[in-house]
Amino acid sequence: MSDAIEDRIYDFIAERIAALLDDTDPLFGPLFGAQLLDSPFAKIENEYGIQVDDGDSDFAPTPGATDIEEFDGNVTLIIFRLVTGADRSQRAEARGQAIALAKATAMLFIDDPTMGARVNDARVLRCSRGWANIKSSPYSIMNVPLLVNDSGGR
Repeated sequence: MSDAIEDRIYDFIAERIAALLDDTDPLFGPLFGAQLLDSPFAKIENEYGIQVDDGDSDFAPTPGATDIEEFDGNVTLIIFRLVTGADRSQRAEARGQAIALAKATAMLFIDDPTMGARVNDARVLRCSRGWANIKSSPYSIMNVPLLVNDSGGR
């Protein structure tokens, strides 16, 4: 099993999505049924979901130098929602759904910044949104950057 922060993030989100019984939860409902992708190479099979993108981090020894951990890890979650039509109202609807999914995803880390004791802390940074063409289909995209195990040194 990998100890990479990307895998810890994936496992945390997968656990939280699996725990949802339906889409009625006021905070996390948009996550219900979302496809979770572990890399940019995973195949999109759903109209909406979350991709855990590549990460970068610093390595430093733990106290006593008995192990090495990742610090100041940066991983971007890419939220995607298929645009199901060609007019402005359908694009606006897809963007609204992508924003709702991004907010629910961000709330996971606000609600549990240690990701179930997988990390010291994780927090959402400034998000951006836009559009993408994936396999000739239009998508509304939200980028949700995470900072994991912040050392405070930056």
